[in-house]
Amino acid sequence: MPRRRQLLASTAGLVTAGFAGCLNGADGSTDAAAGDSGTDDGSSDGDEADDSSAESEDSGAIEPYSVEIHPHGEFTFEEVPETYSVIPSVYLDIGMALGKQPVAATDMARAPRKFYDILPDVAFDEEAITALAAGSESGYDKENFYAAGPDVNLIDPRDLGRFTDWDDADIREIEDATGPFLASGIRFGPTHPFGLEQDTYYELYDVFEKIATVFQRQERYQQWVSLHDEFMSTIESDLPPEDDRPSVIALWRGIDPTAGQFYPSPIHQYHNQTLPFYRLGLEDGYDAEIPGGGTIGYEELLEHDPDYIAAVGSLTSDTHEEFVSNIVEPFENDSNGQDLTAVQEGNVIRSGGQYMGPIVDLFATEAVAKQVWPDRFGEWPGPVRDVPEDEQLFDRQRVSDIINGNF
Repeated sequence: MPRRRQLLASTAGLVTAGFAGCLNGADGSTDAAAGDSGTDDGSSDGDEADDSSAESEDSGAIEPYSVEIHPHGEFTFEEVPETYSVIPSVYLDIGMALGKQPVAATDMARAPRKFYDILPDVAFDEEAITALAAGSESGYDKENFYAAGPDVNLIDPRDLGRFTDWDDADIREIEDATGPFLASGIRFGPTHPFGLEQDTYYELYDVFEKIATVFQRQERYQQWVSLHDEFMSTIESDLPPEDDRPSVIALWRGIDPTAGQFYPSPIHQYHNQTLPFYRLGLEDGYDAEIPGGGTIGYEELLEHDPDYIAAVGSLTSDTHEEFVSNIVEPFENDSNGQDLTAVQEGNVIRSGGQYMGPIVDLFATEAVAKQVWPDRFGEWPGPVRDVPEDEQLFDRQRVSDIINGNF
């Protein structure tokens, strides 16, 4: 019997309703109703995360336990899974926040390893990760899953279905040889821009709690909740009144000011990739219906003329120099871009994106707060690593301690 079947007993069956549909046997209930890799920030020679202190969380004899994550339903674990696979999503960052790096993943070019390198005593060994595909959106091969043998695949099969021609039978085949596809895409909210609507949607800390249960690292999750609550309380106490907060249009999918076509990303609680803007109370500068094709041009940008223009994902995927040369300066040099208030005022900013799990969220929210309100939160230096220690809005060492189970 494959190790996966020794580890896991399914109580809801395998995928039966297709990549874009819900699963039979899952009730779809959830309590959720509310609330990429640059190198500019240097690298660290941090040690491997020490799992020895986590014995009380995830080792020793355990009773079987169940976790339900839509769309795949409920699974009962007989043993705590040790390894996992991911594709570009929040689940890489969630795994790292729990002190576990993946055994298999896709292209790491846009992965948020710059943030891991900043944290003391946190290591990310890219060479130890099996490549699942030639790129993040193409070249997937089932044999790569088999070679890596993850105990659990933290992948929403609906997202994987956009990059492959696999059907339910292919997913079942991979599950039989490895582990369940136990994840739910949360980047875009319930209505996916590629048509993958979700009748059940989890927000970041809801799905984070579920993955912590998968790995039996609930203590680390609770430490994260405390840190996050304190972090946000500190920021919220110094925010200006809601009526005085500026507007922002968030753009994603590779911003090329010279092309004049942009993809706006809505700012509200159900879009994880724009979570910092919503949480800091910025006004969505583009509240009109997005035209066919999902793009707007300079005419629409100038009509709405926001206080800020934000490059979603650039904080993760670009160096500071790349952000300036590829986004800021082309806006400044474009005859239309020059007329935008945000460009004239030097208010083109950047934030995290698709990988924005608990770790990236801290860095991205800090970055947005500093870029928008430097008088309240300190000047933004450009490179993430260059934030002075006495102006950091969260304790990097405390984050590392939680990741490593030192609490």
